[in-house]
Amino acid sequence: MSVSRTTLSAPSKTDGPASVLAPLLKANGFDLAFNILNIGARPIGDADAEPFWQLLDVFPASRIAAVEIDPQLCAELNASAPERVRYYPAAIGRTEERRTVYETANPMCTSLYCPDERYADLYHGLDVMRLKRTSEVTTIGMDSFIAQNGLGGIDFLKIDIQGAELDVFKGGAVALKDTLCIVTEVEFVPLYKDQPLFGDVAACLHASGIMFHKFLGMAGRVMKPLTMHESKNYPARYLWSDAFFARDLLALEKLANDQLLKLATLLDIYESRDAALHVLRRYDLSAGDDLSEIYLAHLVQDETWGVVTTLADKSNELG
Repeated sequence: MSVSRTTLSAPSKTDGPASVLAPLLKANGFDLAFNILNIGARPIGDADAEPFWQLLDVFPASRIAAVEIDPQLCAELNASAPERVRYYPAAIGRTEERRTVYETANPMCTSLYCPDERYADLYHGLDVMRLKRTSEVTTIGMDSFIAQNGLGGIDFLKIDIQGAELDVFKGGAVALKDTLCIVTEVEFVPLYKDQPLFGDVAACLHASGIMFHKFLGMAGRVMKPLTMHESKNYPARYLWSDAFFARDLLALEKLANDQLLKLATLLDIYESRDAALHVLRRYDLSAGDDLSEIYLAHLVQDETWGVVTTLADKSNELG
């Protein structure tokens, strides 16, 4: 049996990717607690602008465990971090083992894989990945890291570690059983020697029931000496992207109700609101609620989204 629900005014178009669903759930008494793991958390520009950060504002019980390889950087970030955010100095990889760290001209390009500087020779704007020095580090598998730090089940994983993402997934088989969505950097060419590429990452996650959903933009460069549209950094060739993965939308019966609400919210904040509606309908079927109808009413207030009325729908309306 459905219950009375609160509606909200449509969000302003100036809000950009701000969530539609999160404040709607909050207004109706759903105080979700998201457990987020951010691997490769070195701030780049306005790091707080990434969509998942807004979950801390809407759902106070949520928390972010952020991982960076540099202990000094973690100490500096922890000194000013919000209450529910903690930075951990660690190198997460396949398992516990000694690995070479390839430190690059710009620290954001440092990796457990050796940069292939031929790409820097060929393309504009890639001098940041040139090798500066090497060192060694002991890595730890993601499952072991989560267990040792008592983090519990991870709802959302953000990862950007320059080609070593597949290593982390292979060392996180237990964690991936609970993970609902992942944003991971992927490469389409081996900018780092012997690194896994997008297809390898997608196949691994698919085997864990986590499906590729979409790319969050595309990044690339122009080959020297040309520019394109007066830019050296125009993606004349796509080289890398952030890829968004989500739990299999055809196997939602495997998820508990709170997982369905979290999955729908994550899809919403990454602007896959058609998929969020699909998940909410599954939640309503399980919980006897009407959240999907309220959410749909909000979506159609924005000209981005519309509803296709089929002939069958019209026949039903006519009785």
